[in-house]
Amino acid sequence: MVLQRLSSAVLWTACLVWSSQAQDWTLTNANKSIEVPGSVPGGVYTDLMSAGVLSEGDFYYRYNDINYRWVAKDDWTYSTSFEVDPEMAQRRRVVLIFDGLDTAAEVVVNGVVVGTAENMFSRYVFDVKEKIQESNVIDLEVRFESPVTYSTRAFEKQLEDYLVPPKCVPKEYHGECHANHIRKMQASFSWDWGPAFPNMGIWRSWALAGIDTLKIRDILFAATPTQDLPTEPDFSLKPGWNVTVEVVFDSAIESGTIEGELNLVLGDFSNVIRPVNVTVNNFEASETITFGVEQNKVDMWWPNGFGIPGPRPLYDLTVTWKPNTGFPNCTERVRVGFRTVELNQDFVDPSNETLGRHYRVRVNNVNMFMKGSNWIPAHVLPEMVTKEYTMELLKAAQITHQNCIRVWGGGIYETDAFYEIADELGLLIWQDFMFACSMYPVDQPFLDNVAEEVRTQVRRLHHHPSILLWAANNENEAALRGNWYGTASDFEKYKADYKKLYVETIRNVTQSLDATRAFVVSSPNNGIESEEEDHVAKHPYSNIYGDVHYYNYLSDAWNWKIYPPTRFASEYGFQSWPSFRSMKNVTSEEDWSRTSPLTYHRQHHPGGQEELVLEIGLHMHLPPDDGTEKSYRDYLYLSQVHQAMAIKTESEFYRRGMSAINSKGEGYISGALYWQTNDIWQGASWASIEYGGRWKMLHYYVKKFFSPVLISLYMDGDDIEVSVINDSYESIGGITLSVMLYRYDRMGPVAYFNTTVDAIAMEANVVAHYNIWDDLKLAEHCQSGLHDEVDVCFVIAGASGSSAEEEIVMDTNFQLLGQPKDALLQKATVEVLSISGPHRTDISNNTFTITLLSNQVALFVWVEVDDSGFFSDNGFLMVTKEISIEFYALGDSTTKSLHQSIQVTSLTDTYTEESIAKANKEAAMERALHPNDIKNLLFV
Repeated sequence: MVLQRLSSAVLWTACLVWSSQAQDWTLTNANKSIEVPGSVPGGVYTDLMSAGVLSEGDFYYRYNDINYRWVAKDDWTYSTSFEVDPEMAQRRRVVLIFDGLDTAAEVVVNGVVVGTAENMFSRYVFDVKEKIQESNVIDLEVRFESPVTYSTRAFEKQLEDYLVPPKCVPKEYHGECHANHIRKMQASFSWDWGPAFPNMGIWRSWALAGIDTLKIRDILFAATPTQDLPTEPDFSLKPGWNVTVEVVFDSAIESGTIEGELNLVLGDFSNVIRPVNVTVNNFEASETITFGVEQNKVDMWWPNGFGIPGPRPLYDLTVTWKPNTGFPNCTERVRVGFRTVELNQDFVDPSNETLGRHYRVRVNNVNMFMKGSNWIPAHVLPEMVTKEYTMELLKAAQITHQNCIRVWGGGIYETDAFYEIADELGLLIWQDFMFACSMYPVDQPFLDNVAEEVRTQVRRLHHHPSILLWAANNENEAALRGNWYGTASDFEKYKADYKKLYVETIRNVTQSLDATRAFVVSSPNNGIESEEEDHVAKHPYSNIYGDVHYYNYLSDAWNWKIYPPTRFASEYGFQSWPSFRSMKNVTSEEDWSRTSPLTYHRQHHPGGQEELVLEIGLHMHLPPDDGTEKSYRDYLYLSQVHQAMAIKTESEFYRRGMSAINSKGEGYISGALYWQTNDIWQGASWASIEYGGRWKMLHYYVKKFFSPVLISLYMDGDDIEVSVINDSYESIGGITLSVMLYRYDRMGPVAYFNTTVDAIAMEANVVAHYNIWDDLKLAEHCQSGLHDEVDVCFVIAGASGSSAEEEIVMDTNFQLLGQPKDALLQKATVEVLSISGPHRTDISNNTFTITLLSNQVALFVWVEVDDSGFFSDNGFLMVTKEISIEFYALGDSTTKSLHQSIQVTSLTDTYTEESIAKANKEAAMERALHPNDIKNLLFV
């Protein structure tokens, strides 16, 4: 191996002496039968792919999660050699710093173990000065133990005392057991939406550092306004702020005092210089500086949808440590924002506490409805996720009017780039700690391990204005109370364990470091009520406290009446499959069936395939399972239609419930975070964005149902109710609401009704209702020989109005009166009339206009291309002969490339002669049997 030598100039830097980027690494397995070049940062799977050892097509191709499992069951070593300038040994302290080791590892220098690691999420510092003094040639090894072996051994050791369940994941996951016994990405052992690839590697940066005094490790930032902020937003307000900056150091000495000076430069308006005597304990120190920022110096940071349009205001905070001893300075920089955040849990009615508490987010003292989704790891191998891909996914959330992303507790604390992008885009981050769907050990070494993990992550993330709150775990309170894992037999013991881990350890450590944000012990959770019930509520899914996760796959998901009027819906969703274009890359023709072995292998949700068949078949004609490519494509398409419609129905229900409560105290809904934002691979999941970035139909619907001003229609008996939801703090008066009745068998409305309504700021209100018989006159407009009136017609509503500053045209919305499978639809042919461009828009400099032509009304019109990008609209109802949409290219698209790959599908493209004949026969029989019972067939 070629040795590399450290330059003397770098030696004298007090901060970072040597970066891992310069080194050549080798990766070997336990018996040394495999030796390949290694990448750091990186991981074993990635390096084996790069070397051609794993070569069965795409990493996610077919059964590679099983075929490559041997990798996770072997031990692996990363090794490198380098030459160190002899002057390095003169530094007071020399350390190896690892920001991320995945996971169980020994760090070996010149054949001697200098430290061990047992946590993927902790930062490790190992002293190596003695080794540098012995030799200026360093042989560095990081020896990783198989995470499968490690977790199995930990489970068996724990079992000698008592069981910490679950023993394993469901068999449908095709995963590995005992993820709860190792502090690594829990989903790497598999989940109900993802594969098992338990990785190993130096997954974040590393350095060799020579420290003579102090090295800046983390910068914590907090700011409180010097005046009371108004409850209605004033985006021009620039209050003064009291600023607190805590600087955390690695030290050259184990204990004692080091004198020097801290220089803090904030933007171009604050320069603070303070002499300090820094007290060191166990090689670590911190120093807190407070100062003021005058009025009119900074703009406040607001979430997406609020504030001045454009990038969120962020300011450079540069901290420089200047030791008095003449050693070099150390400088680090972060970007910060000025805002306040609060999770308000006041009683909804102080005179009647039985009605429960709010669970609403306040930013800058302004109540806000949280609209967003739940984030999972974007790849099972974290090193595969680029900053560009992270930006693409988070930008897709911002474009669809989301203001809150929940980083789910079974994945990873995301990359620095993730949080920096969230800061820029105005996306609040609900940050889970990485504990999910399990009980966990509570022996002292495990608790100490977790405490260091929490310190690492809270310090790293503290300065980001996007961080909204900390949540200790995902669903573990509900799991304990609900006896998901057989804990009822010794409930009090497991409850004591629960409190010891999440309350006495994670909460205590977090709150000692961050008093500026809310901390919740679990999600779902009853908030203050759970705390008053000793942290494990009798009913963790209460609708009048805290947040709720709600899933129901056996009821009619397009019926709003099945959904709970909870305070905050932090998880809800329905499955679909990715597009054929995504599935084709990782399958072969024999897999193209909804009942193929591969399909069931990729469906990790127990009973998921049967539920999808039930859900699709309730509303649409299920295509034959004949093994043809067309039937498979149709099945994938229909799964996305169902998902989009179901989550549309549920999300609109939550938004309509923001302004009122019922006699039980249910209502005042303040958030809707659907499950889930993104995919980890190509398989059945709840995601709105496919692995690779392609938008599912749902994501286009998200853009509409999270629109700041929304028209929402729903059936209540024989009435269509029309609600207007206005998230903004500006009322819109004199809105012209147009409700139009259409027939499936002809273009253009057969009747329309206009009325004038108001959109009250920060309220949801029913503004109109129409009885389908008396007002819309279905019996008059919707006659057909074979179909009931509700299967002949449907309703579209649109609106336009003016705010103080601009004309506002709201997205149209629709209400189907019956089931699409029973509708009087004619066979639609939707064709591409023209593609023109490119031209510039605010979204893309490479935008194309696509004009479609249809001969009939077409439902759920779906446009696909191979090119990277997304459309202005998709999955829409086409009720005019022509419609134009835009394609926002993210790459080098041309009109030629779009013409070559574009494909358009609508609902009747999935029909066969047999399915149409069957539907007509059933409709005729039903009408003959119940000629006077039309109203009973309404979809309500």
